[in-house]
Amino acid sequence: MGVEAEAVIRLGTMLMESGTAGYRVMRGMKRAARALGFDGLDPIVGVNTITCTFREGEHFRTVVSVRQNPAVNASRIEALENLTHRLHHRISVDDLNEALDYIDANVNQRWSRTSVVLASGFACGAFAVLNHYPWAEIPVVAIAAAFGQYVRTVFGRRHFNQLGTVAVAGAASALMYYAVTMLIVTLNLTDRDPSSFAAGYVAAALFLIPGFPLFSSLLDLSRFDIDAGVARLTYALSVILTATISVGMVSAVTGLNPLPAAPGPPDAGWYIAAAGATFVGVAGFSVLFNSSRRMVLTAACVAVVGNMVRLVMVGHDVSVQYGGFVAGLIIGLIAAVVANTARIPRITVTVPASVIMIPGVAMYRSMYYLNTRNMDQAIGNAATACLVVVFIAAGLAAARMLTDRNWTFGRVIDFSKPLDPVDDLPQPTVVKTAAKKIGEVAKPTNLLTRLPHTDTTTLRGRLLRDKDHGRFPAEPTDPGALPRRDRGGEVFPD
Repeated sequence: MGVEAEAVIRLGTMLMESGTAGYRVMRGMKRAARALGFDGLDPIVGVNTITCTFREGEHFRTVVSVRQNPAVNASRIEALENLTHRLHHRISVDDLNEALDYIDANVNQRWSRTSVVLASGFACGAFAVLNHYPWAEIPVVAIAAAFGQYVRTVFGRRHFNQLGTVAVAGAASALMYYAVTMLIVTLNLTDRDPSSFAAGYVAAALFLIPGFPLFSSLLDLSRFDIDAGVARLTYALSVILTATISVGMVSAVTGLNPLPAAPGPPDAGWYIAAAGATFVGVAGFSVLFNSSRRMVLTAACVAVVGNMVRLVMVGHDVSVQYGGFVAGLIIGLIAAVVANTARIPRITVTVPASVIMIPGVAMYRSMYYLNTRNMDQAIGNAATACLVVVFIAAGLAAARMLTDRNWTFGRVIDFSKPLDPVDDLPQPTVVKTAAKKIGEVAKPTNLLTRLPHTDTTTLRGRLLRDKDHGRFPAEPTDPGALPRRDRGGEVFPD
C-alpha cells in the first residue's frame, strides 16, 4: 500500500508543480488511485503542498508531499493529463512509475533561455500597444522587459528565493528602462522631455504578473475548492505585491511615473494593431509558460477573438469589467471546442489567452499613487484591477459550466465503477525511456505504448545524439498527439 500511495502522490506532486488547478490535480490522483486498486482517496491540494489519505478496505494511509518554488509548465500539464485520462484499467505501480519517469526525463523545458527572454520582451511590448503607449516607447519597453526576464532566469537557475527574484527582476527592468530613456535623451535621439518618456517602465515589468496561478485560484474558488484556491491566490497576490513594491521603489528614486498622455479615441488602424499585439503578447506569455507550439498558436488565436470583442465594447463606453466578463466567456467557449480538437488541456489555452487582459498597469499605478499619498487614485486603480480580474475569471467559469458537465455538477471519480479489462487494450510494444541506459530495453508496459513517437529506432537516435551533447532533448515528444480514449462520461481535454 505504501509504494502505491507514493506513486499516486508523486503524480499529484508533478501536476501541482506544473501549475495546473487543484481540481485537475485531485481528479488525476483519483484516477491513478482507482487504477492501482485503492477504494478511496481524499486529497487536500495547496500551491506547494499535498496532503492525501488513501483507503483500501479497512486500512488507510496519509501521505504529505511538500515542494518549493511553484512554477508553470504547460507541456508537463499536457503530458500528465494525457496519462491520467488513460487510466481506465488496472495497472501496476511499476507501470505508473515508469510512465512518470518517462515524462520527468523527456517533457522539460521546450524553449531556450534566449527564446524565453525574447518572448518576454515581445509580450510586454504588446502590452504597451494595448495600453496606448506611444510607439517610440515600445522598443524601450521590450528591451527592458527582456533584460528583466534575463535577470529572473539567472536568479531562478541559482534557486534564489522566489519573491526575492521577483523583486530583483522588477527593479532591473525598471532601471533598464530608465537607463535606456536617459541614453536616448543624452544622445539627442528624441526631442521629447525625459519625464514624458518614462511612463512605459510599468509595461516593462508586466511579465512578472502571475496570470496562471491568479486565474487558476479563482477557478478553484468558484468550485469551493477553498484550500487550493486560497493557497494559489495568496501566492499570486504575494508575487503581485512584491513586484509592485519593487517597481514602485525604483519609481520613487528615479522620478519615473506611470501616467502616459491620455490617448484619443481608437481608430480602425489602432484596432488592427491591437489584434496583432494581442496575438504576439499571448504567444509570448505562452512561451513563458513552456507551452508547445500547438498551444502557443491555439491560445494566441483564441485570445485575438476574445480581446478584440472586449476592446470594441470598452471603446463603446461599456464598463471595463463587463467587457472582461464577455471576453472570458468567449475565450472559454471557443477553447472548449478548439482544445478538444487540438487534444490539449483547456487550461493551457484559456489562461494564456486571458493573461493579456489582466490590468497590470492599474496594479502598478495603484502602488505609485500609494507612494504619492493619493489614496483616492490608489484605491480606484486597485479596485479596477480586482474587478476586471474577477470578472474575467467569472466568464471563464461560466463557459466551463456551459461546456463541462463533470465540472458543473461536481461529478467525482467513482471508485466502485468496474475498470476496463486489460484484454481490451492494444498489445504492448517494446519501449525505451530516456532514463534507461542506451541500448537497454525497458519492460514492456501498456501505459507507455500510448506515449507518442516511441519508435525504438527514432528514440535510440535521439538518445545517442543527446548523449554526445550531454543532455536530454528539450522536446523529444509531443504528448498531445496521443489518441483519445474517453470512457464513463469523462470529457477530454478538461
